[in-house]
Amino acid sequence: MPESSWRLRHTAIVALLWAHAVAVPIIAVVRGFGIVHVLVESSILPATAIGAMLPRVDRRARTAVASVGLLTASGILVHLSGGLIEMHFHFFVMVAVVSLYQDWLPFLAAIAYVLLHHGIVGVLAPESVYNHESALENPWRWAAVHAAFVSAISVACLVTWKFNELTSADRDRAEERLREESRIAETLRGVGEALAQDLDTQRVVQTVTDAATEVTEAAFGAFFYNVVDTRGEAYMLYALSGAPIDAFERFGLPRNTPVFGPTFAGEGVVRLDDVTKDRRYGTMAPHFGMPKGHLPVCSYLAVPVRSRTGDVLGGLFFGHPEPGRFTRLHERIVVGIAAQAAMAFDNARLYESERNARTSAETAGAKLSVLAEAGTILNSSLELDALLGDLGQLVTSTVADYCVLDIANDDGSTHRLVAVARGDRRERIADVAPTAPAPDEDPVGWVTEALLGGGFGEAVAVAPPASVVVVPIRSRDEEMGLLWLAASSARPELGPHDRQFAEELGRRVASAVHNARTFARQRTLAETLQHSLLPERLPQIPGIQTAARYVAGGPGVEVGGDWYDVIQLSGGRIGLAIGDVVGKGERAAALMGHLRSALRAYGTDGRSPAEVMERLNALLLDTGPDQMATVVYVVLDPEDGVLRFVNAGHPPPLLALPDGRAWFLEDTRGMPIGALPGAHYVESTATLDAGALLLLYTDGLVEDRANSIDVGLDRLRAAVASDTGDLDRLCEAVLAEALAGRDAHDDTAVLAVRLPVLGAALDIRVPSNPNMLAPLRSTLRRWLAGVGADETERFEILVAAGELFTNAIRHGSPTRGYFDVHADARDGINISVVNHGPWRERRGDVGGRGLQMADVYCDSVEVDRRATETEVRMRRRIAREPVGS
Repeated sequence: MPESSWRLRHTAIVALLWAHAVAVPIIAVVRGFGIVHVLVESSILPATAIGAMLPRVDRRARTAVASVGLLTASGILVHLSGGLIEMHFHFFVMVAVVSLYQDWLPFLAAIAYVLLHHGIVGVLAPESVYNHESALENPWRWAAVHAAFVSAISVACLVTWKFNELTSADRDRAEERLREESRIAETLRGVGEALAQDLDTQRVVQTVTDAATEVTEAAFGAFFYNVVDTRGEAYMLYALSGAPIDAFERFGLPRNTPVFGPTFAGEGVVRLDDVTKDRRYGTMAPHFGMPKGHLPVCSYLAVPVRSRTGDVLGGLFFGHPEPGRFTRLHERIVVGIAAQAAMAFDNARLYESERNARTSAETAGAKLSVLAEAGTILNSSLELDALLGDLGQLVTSTVADYCVLDIANDDGSTHRLVAVARGDRRERIADVAPTAPAPDEDPVGWVTEALLGGGFGEAVAVAPPASVVVVPIRSRDEEMGLLWLAASSARPELGPHDRQFAEELGRRVASAVHNARTFARQRTLAETLQHSLLPERLPQIPGIQTAARYVAGGPGVEVGGDWYDVIQLSGGRIGLAIGDVVGKGERAAALMGHLRSALRAYGTDGRSPAEVMERLNALLLDTGPDQMATVVYVVLDPEDGVLRFVNAGHPPPLLALPDGRAWFLEDTRGMPIGALPGAHYVESTATLDAGALLLLYTDGLVEDRANSIDVGLDRLRAAVASDTGDLDRLCEAVLAEALAGRDAHDDTAVLAVRLPVLGAALDIRVPSNPNMLAPLRSTLRRWLAGVGADETERFEILVAAGELFTNAIRHGSPTRGYFDVHADARDGINISVVNHGPWRERRGDVGGRGLQMADVYCDSVEVDRRATETEVRMRRRIAREPVGS
């Protein structure tokens, strides 16, 4: 009987034992035995039944207990029945039942029990076994009968057992073969499904290797296969199963030896019970067998893998340290797996070929997009560092991990920019290139040195590149530098397509560098020209505060024609001008200088602002077509603060009072000069009170491409609210506030003018320049009016003071270049003129009467000559009590 039915058989025998345990006390009571006898007889069988049911007891021990209990039950029944023959047959039946265990232990126990009880005991003490006369008279005969029964039953049991064993063995072998075939079929089906779902070559070969190694129960297996890279070069790879990769990597790939050759040639399967005893083994140098340290191999199985076209794709190899482990069944299975592997391998290669073609097309498209974006970047700015930095970050986010740009400077040095992709960050560092080996000697090492020398520091690890592409940056016949693209081992190796991309990118970089350098030269020339044409410094005019700033446009913006000027006119008047020539570059700067010179000439000639503007308009029209400019020209009389101005298409001047009020002077605004022949311009007037601010500016200060000009004007009006009295600081604040948060797309010029508030005392430092006398007299006249002097007194005091001022210029030291004037109204008008340095005597008959004239109009004139300075003091009483005295 099958082994699997033991539990069922044992359960049936235990149930039969419990049935006897229940029947024994009933029969004992019926047969009239005493209570003690009944209890003793009734306790034996339940105990054996419980022992046969204990799960922790060994199975064979439980079968023995059950067998002995069942035989004991028969013996008790024989005893209780008085030895009736039916009970004896029941005894033998129990022996047959015990034989169902098909176990020698319970069977021998049953035989021994019968022979002992019915044989030896039956002969020696028949009265204890038999109750009938025939058995008592001839116990040997009954013992023989019992022995015959036992022998017959034993023979029947043995025959049955042997038949069952043979039948069970055949059935087990059939079941095992069926299970093995099912397992193999399931394995092949699983391998087929796995291969059908996977189109990655590496995963396909690994799946095949793992499955075949498992099915053959090999110690290790390997799949060596051939691949062809994108450059058409063939090489061999392998997948390993059952052993670590380092167990084979030091031995290299198998060579075409007599053992491996048939497999790689596709000649057929090689299966050896002991490869070391094969005549082909150990015939090739240098190892003459397995290399030292190789895993032990005795059983050997190798199956070629062929494609549908018959090409050998590779081979499956299996080994085991014990001999004879691989059977013909294993060989058949591996051949089936190899056929599946060949189809999957072909499908994977076809898919990879299509994917590579698609990837190449996508990569080409992506690189075209990168080139288009690079062109946008390179055309977006003319600042070399900015555009190359943005370009490096673009390249490292799409094509390569590292981008190194080396640009040769005009002075022979090299400007290096390194861009590195690190995760989601892009870092770039501009630096001067360190000494490095020639590129053709060690390009990978060269780029590694460039990266490590790029300023990233030891805290930021930069992995050495695995592949490098280098191309020259060349414009026409000019070598401008080198462009390096490098990829780490995590990125696919850079190939011919990447070199073509780098060459095209290098050409575009060369064009951008050429344009940037050309622009830089032109910008430098224009800036130099413009700065040379602008006032080097504003004149220091007594009683007038002025300040100006000029700011060139932002990166990539050509220098324009913005300009300003402060002109000393006759009668102490001041000319203020600001303008903007339409156009950029050297031509605009040159035209700006031409207009500034012409305006200065027309203004000093005594012409009114309108006449000056009309002459400038005619002049600009004569220079050629398409020449225009906007100009504001203001004539300021410091004595009364009257402003006479003309606006030729320029942003309106801003007038701000000390109390915070501010407005734009927009009374008249004519056409830009050069726009219309014969244009007439109308003057407007305004008053610049003491302490008020007049601000002239160009459109770069208020025009913004993102907003209307009204926003810029409002921002400017708010900016002048920060006026603290210092015009230089005010100009800086106005520029910072008006230009905050936006790039300057145009040049910007600012000119600020103020008439300071004159107090009870007057302190002025005056340059030793005769042109300063008129504004000085105007300032003194304004101060005298403020302290209460009438018109006659102002005239006489100014005549006397003018002589002192003239003497200070004529006799003062030329090395100092200035003199100081102090005036106060304490007990009359007191004016002091201090000339620094030694006093110079008059030359010839020129002069000599200045102090005499001063003395005519003054109450007193005193001269105090010292070694380092000369002070002349004059005093004059006035009719009214001086204000502030």
